[in-house]
Amino acid sequence: MKRRKFISLVLAGLMLFAKPVFAETESTEYDMYERIMNYAANLYIDENADPDAMMEEALRNVMKDNPELMNRLIKAGFQSLDEYTEFYTKEEYELFNKNLNHIVYGIGVIIQQVGDYVTVMKIVEGGGAEAAGMQEGDKIIRVDGTDVKGQSVEKVQDLVVGDLGTDVTVTILRDGKEIDYSITRSEVNGTTVGSVILDGNIGYIEITNFAVKTADEFADAIAEFDSAGVENIILDLRDNPGGYLDAAVLIAGVLVPKGDIVKTVYRNSYENEVYSSKQENAHYKLAVLVNENTASAAEVLASAIQDSGVGILIGDKTYGKGVIQQMYEIWDGCAFKITTGKYYTRNGKDINGNGIEPDEYIDNETRRIDITRYSVFDYKTKPAAGETSPNVVAAKERLRLLGYYSGEINDKFDEGMYSAVYRFQAENELYPYGVLDISTQVKMENMFYKLEEIVDRQLEYAYTYFGGNADSLYGEER
Repeated sequence: MKRRKFISLVLAGLMLFAKPVFAETESTEYDMYERIMNYAANLYIDENADPDAMMEEALRNVMKDNPELMNRLIKAGFQSLDEYTEFYTKEEYELFNKNLNHIVYGIGVIIQQVGDYVTVMKIVEGGGAEAAGMQEGDKIIRVDGTDVKGQSVEKVQDLVVGDLGTDVTVTILRDGKEIDYSITRSEVNGTTVGSVILDGNIGYIEITNFAVKTADEFADAIAEFDSAGVENIILDLRDNPGGYLDAAVLIAGVLVPKGDIVKTVYRNSYENEVYSSKQENAHYKLAVLVNENTASAAEVLASAIQDSGVGILIGDKTYGKGVIQQMYEIWDGCAFKITTGKYYTRNGKDINGNGIEPDEYIDNETRRIDITRYSVFDYKTKPAAGETSPNVVAAKERLRLLGYYSGEINDKFDEGMYSAVYRFQAENELYPYGVLDISTQVKMENMFYKLEEIVDRQLEYAYTYFGGNADSLYGEER
């Protein structure tokens, strides 16, 4: 007994003695784990014990018992390479593609929160809702039997959107009656290119990102400009995060004269490629709007325009993403995006981490709203639903800017106005009953007075660069 007791005390002493070996140095959890495995392997009776094998076996067992940790571990591994490399679960990859290409499988409506109901504000032409007979103003009260009264737009959208070709039952409230619509979900495409011809026959094109159909959408806009004889174009690439390189190259091929557009360089030199324009001459004069969020494929297009001399860049220095990612689909619908190359501009510049300097640095401004452009309250009458009043015009103007109302500006206290007033009161510590009383008018005016608006000096500069009158950009409300 004494001998056993002595041995036990010796072992206890060794264990106590060993503690400071790990406490003396500050370490991360992984460093500590690695040191413990090495320490254990050196002490183990079998001198062939391998700390790396111990760690691998431990990892297998932990993931086997906790399979949800596998995705976290893979994500962490990819993220260790650079900020652009990323692993996607099946659901994340599907969402990534939908966001990139502005694709949603839904019923073809634009919805907005109005009071307690998510309400249909617009029916998309060619969508399932139009075919079923839904109308603007319909209040959505149930989706597949789930009560959505009082729910957010995001919640309703999540229930309405689903897999392509599947059916969804949407119950709406119209004139006090409930109507059920069974609608087959179809592809609803958002556009990535917006265009308009401004006064002075100056074209304006905004590209939000570079998706599969962006080059085709751009071609449609250019065709319209050509028909109108437009030669001066403002190209807005602000807040464009990039997208497909091919789309940017196709658009650059329309805008810049013969020569390189971009050169791509990969780990394996045989993959390197030079993309070029075949245009003999430039057909348009360009003013390109850029900012700190103009990145990747958007920078490819912007740099090609600047380097070729067919246009100037206006705004702020761009983001500076000069690397290329490729997407690889793997098991069970998962995928990963990994940096495989980098690119150089038409003139051979490496913009990664540097960005592109604009030709003209122009900052936008923030200022208080000019309240003299809007109608005023008389603070005497208290209009209610069904009435008409100049105060309703003033309230609708303010509620629209405050984000409560999106309908027509007129003097009619309609249902949309009632819902907006009710929600404004409920969210701003007023008694919610939908009447535009004096307290509500005062509160609304105080909030309206504090609002600020952005003055787009960058767009103004581009417009005047082509001889346009900046005041005409803002219409009569300026």
